[in-house]
Amino acid sequence: MASAALGVTVLYALIAYSLEVSGSPIGSDWRFLRTMALYALPLIVPVAFISAVLVWRLLPANVSYYGAIGGVAATVGTYIGSLAVVFALAIVTILVTGETVQVLEVLATMGAIGFVAFAATFWLTLPVGCIAGIVHEHVHARA
Repeated sequence: MASAALGVTVLYALIAYSLEVSGSPIGSDWRFLRTMALYALPLIVPVAFISAVLVWRLLPANVSYYGAIGGVAATVGTYIGSLAVVFALAIVTILVTGETVQVLEVLATMGAIGFVAFAATFWLTLPVGCIAGIVHEHVHARA
């Protein structure tokens, strides 16, 4: 799942780059989205690994469509885990700098970031997560 997260993130950055080079045909700031994807890469891959380990350990093997459900669950777990790490980093930064910021403001900002991240990437991450889960299920069954 971590390799799928790596591939999806790089693919998303390449898509954003190609749309930026072609003059932003669908009217978004593709340079910003590409840059954010590349900045998020060192965070996403370890969180995806941890999320996948948790899902494959906790999901019962007798569930119908085990691989597909596990892949999508690991993908959603990656979104949630990444937001939790970013939230923790934001709180640590606030505590270290001594700023007076409300925790609810930080939570609202993280919620907005999570919504935008999900809305911008779900069309790519969920199908790839599903396919990666199915591949994992078949490889695991043969081992």
